Amino acid sequence: MTIRNNRRAVLGAASLAAIMAIPTPAHAQQDAAGQAQDNTGDVIIVTANRREQSIQDAPLSITAFGGDELASRSISSIEQVGAIAPGVQIATYQGDTSIFIRGIGTPTIIAGSDSSTATYVDGVYISRPAAIGPLFFDIDRIEVLRGPQGTLYGRNATGGAVNIVASRPTDSLSGNLQLTAGNYDRYRVAGALSGPLGESVRARLAFQWEDRDGYATVTRPDNSTDKVEDKEDVSIRLTVEADLSPDAMITLTGDYYRADDKANAYFYASAGYADEIPGWYGTREGSQTFPYFAMKNSGRVSAPASRDIFADVPYFNKVENWGLGATLDWDVADHVLKIIGSYRDTNPASQNEFDLSDAYVNYVGREEDHWQWSGEVQLSSPTDKAFSWIAGAYYFEERNIIDNDIFGNFWEPILIQGFMDLQATGVLPPFPVMFPDSDQCCELHLSGEQETKAWAAYLDTQWDMSDQITVRLGGRYSEERRDGRQNFDLVMLPNIRIAPNTIFFPNAISDDRDAAQPDPFGFIIAPVNGPTTFRAFTPKLGIDFKPSDDVLLYASVQRGFKSGGYNIGSSQRDPFEPEKIWSYEIGLRSELLDRALLLNASAFWYDYTNLQAQDSVGNQPIIRNVGKARARGFEVETVARPTDFVRLEGALTYVDAQFTEGQLTEPLRPAPLTQPPGSLLRDLDGLRLPRAPSWKFSLAGQVEQPVGDAGRVTARAEYHWQSKIYFTVFNIDAASQDSYGLLRASLSFTSADDRWSVRLFGDNLTGETYFTNQILTGTVYGAEFVGPLGAPRTYGVDLRFNF
Repeated sequence: MTIRNNRRAVLGAASLAAIMAIPTPAHAQQDAAGQAQDNTGDVIIVTANRREQSIQDAPLSITAFGGDELASRSISSIEQVGAIAPGVQIATYQGDTSIFIRGIGTPTIIAGSDSSTATYVDGVYISRPAAIGPLFFDIDRIEVLRGPQGTLYGRNATGGAVNIVASRPTDSLSGNLQLTAGNYDRYRVAGALSGPLGESVRARLAFQWEDRDGYATVTRPDNSTDKVEDKEDVSIRLTVEADLSPDAMITLTGDYYRADDKANAYFYASAGYADEIPGWYGTREGSQTFPYFAMKNSGRVSAPASRDIFADVPYFNKVENWGLGATLDWDVADHVLKIIGSYRDTNPASQNEFDLSDAYVNYVGREEDHWQWSGEVQLSSPTDKAFSWIAGAYYFEERNIIDNDIFGNFWEPILIQGFMDLQATGVLPPFPVMFPDSDQCCELHLSGEQETKAWAAYLDTQWDMSDQITVRLGGRYSEERRDGRQNFDLVMLPNIRIAPNTIFFPNAISDDRDAAQPDPFGFIIAPVNGPTTFRAFTPKLGIDFKPSDDVLLYASVQRGFKSGGYNIGSSQRDPFEPEKIWSYEIGLRSELLDRALLLNASAFWYDYTNLQAQDSVGNQPIIRNVGKARARGFEVETVARPTDFVRLEGALTYVDAQFTEGQLTEPLRPAPLTQPPGSLLRDLDGLRLPRAPSWKFSLAGQVEQPVGDAGRVTARAEYHWQSKIYFTVFNIDAASQDSYGLLRASLSFTSADDRWSVRLFGDNLTGETYFTNQILTGTVYGAEFVGPLGAPRTYGVDLRFNF
């Protein structure tokens, strides 16, 4: 075992030991009400406010889905939740889960990026996007909180928060088994076994295995074919609850995930600015792509938005994640003490290409070696008093070693021209510049390492001024220290470093923070200018008015922040600052017509400042804080039950999210001849934020019909539509996705005793082809846009057995 793995083992054990060592005079096993109610119903119990309450009593914009409801709709991935939740966009990019809420999010381009939405699993913050999707199985419910959650959730929750709550052990022996078969040779087996291990100990073992052929076909240079965008993975989770006394319970969890497939694939979207601007290839900016296209166009190239692609490199996706957790729930007098400890290890590695030709041009390798551990202490007052509160303290630490390797078989002419330019300006002395033509040149490393240590303290209070009016006040102080190291270089394979060249630029490789200096191309291997400490105070104020038991009106003002950090894998050694957002919201949650109609609505306004955006300085990508933006809009959700057997659902979202001030360099738009190429400054005022559709709506209908004493038949259809979105801050049509809609349907039979069910299902039944994200490949890599496509038409059958 390596020193690094030894440290991980120690951290994981320490997270558990710190809790188990606490003396526990007394604790009550949490009631099953802490989980969802009948999850096929309209109202479930949530813990979005760290208190158990009906979702209709939660004074915030929240959508929740119970585990049974998700199963009845054949939803088995978090990406599918993004299609059905109002105001939410969820996509997977190269294995990372990317979440946007009301236009607030982070396009995940380089491994190591932080999300703008905080994701929690059983109360534990999940730092890496690559760890989120694999934890979505055997869940009791998922809660999507829209809007900044700066008080109770803290760091990186400017867009909102997602709570995933796993199913818990049961007092009696029970279990389930689900078998799925579908097109693309999809086979899935999932299940759980739960029950007592003794008088005061309960356990639950859950698992999921899935194997599916690829959605896409790759044709190789020799005309052989291969399937990519497939799936082959397994997930396991063990949960053990033990009553330490009548008033104290400890919950221990362990999970493991492994994938070995070719799930990650790019698809060609557009030629970028060449599609946007006539004659672009003849400009100074466009001419920089010539070496790339000289290689790419020597082979067969892929068509836009096609899953029949050309490639010449082997694809792979290998992921191994695991985690340990411990939670102590302890009733101390009239108060509840909760202590949460967790350790996680996330290790994704993948390879594919984005030139999408069968010529030997490019490959992309991504890898992360990440660990995190965290601890949280919460103390809650009794909830039956007029004044109640939750106080807490939180600590988080992580380390991430990041490798982004991008090979390009066309670097020789670029390097020759670059060195000659430096000679012409006197930066380098005269000497013959020669690079032999080789298939080994060169691999660009956008790599490095980042460390984070964060702590926070918070207080959330509510005061019931009367039976109808409640005032809520809270605040959180957060502080975090970040440090890192850049490894931004260019290598001729297997390991001959071309740049930075220490003969001419000796300080471009250095362990001395003060002496380190990038070479003229921006290449550097050195620590960042740090460490840097970021601090934020995020308060909230709210007032609720409940004119009746079935109607809740609320208004709130709260602040959120996304941490600053370092742009690892670049020449940028200075940190970028945190984003900050003020949210103003009013809302309604109601059950009308003798609870036959559920109607929830909200309206919001965001003031969004210090946005973290990618800029370009000297043709080098950096992240800097720029300008301001505002987002305003409304959401409406409704569920109607006109009869006992009919259920109608609808949701409508409007979001107007745009910049109000700020400027960024738009490096690919032709600059005036009086300026250097790639230096055009673009005013962002009025441009829309990426991945923020103006409109999104959902319609669904469900009919349930008893079949004598045998059981019941349920038919369901739903349609989800969204308007056009852009994938860059510059709002170019070449990097956008037009409006589209997804049709889903199912037909099921459930036995009268709920012991078994069979379900036919279909998703994207109209066969829509759409991009969920797009990235720019980079100037020297053709300046094209590529990205992942949403799943094609899928269908299949589910068999479920309960015991």
